[in-house]
Amino acid sequence: MRNPISTWLMGIGILLIAIGFVLGLVSAGFAYGEFSFLIVLYWWLGGVVSGFIFIGMSEIVHLLQKIHDQNGGMNASGGTAAATPIAPSLSGEATTNTDKTEGTEEKETPFKDLTIVVNGERFKGQLRITKSTVKIMRKSMFDSEAQLVKAIPKSLLSTEYERDDDYIVYRFQEGSSYQKLAFKTYNVYDYEKIVNLLSDRR
Repeated sequence: MRNPISTWLMGIGILLIAIGFVLGLVSAGFAYGEFSFLIVLYWWLGGVVSGFIFIGMSEIVHLLQKIHDQNGGMNASGGTAAATPIAPSLSGEATTNTDKTEGTEEKETPFKDLTIVVNGERFKGQLRITKSTVKIMRKSMFDSEAQLVKAIPKSLLSTEYERDDDYIVYRFQEGSSYQKLAFKTYNVYDYEKIVNLLSDRR
């Protein structure tokens, strides 16, 4: 599926070619009272060159999106959690409680440019998924300034999901009631990755 920007650029390119074709025919008919092929050629060449510039930009954006998708797939297939080596104690014996809390660090897998609906509020944002938690972030100009809206433990998230048009819908427990978390993305390849990570409850 094409990135929206790529689609817009492609549409602009095709539109410029069509406009150049029409203007060439119209302008040539009014030049000096007779049909002028040079004027037709001028407008046609201008439309074709301008159109193909935008079409070329569209293909570049589409190619970059494919590369980004492939890299995202490699990162997601690498696992959702990473354990750091546990340093031995001075006595040579491992203290299991300390090792579990200090020796293990969960890795976040981010999915950006999502449309998210949670607690009835719709906004642009991202999901950051770890082994045990789903973090819902509101979009900001910079990733480092993204605002945390809600962190949902996977244990409170339903194992099954529903489809609502382009949205994937999960239910999660909040207090004594159940709420909905819905999201959609323009990158269709992300749907399967997100569902797989949300289903991983190990």
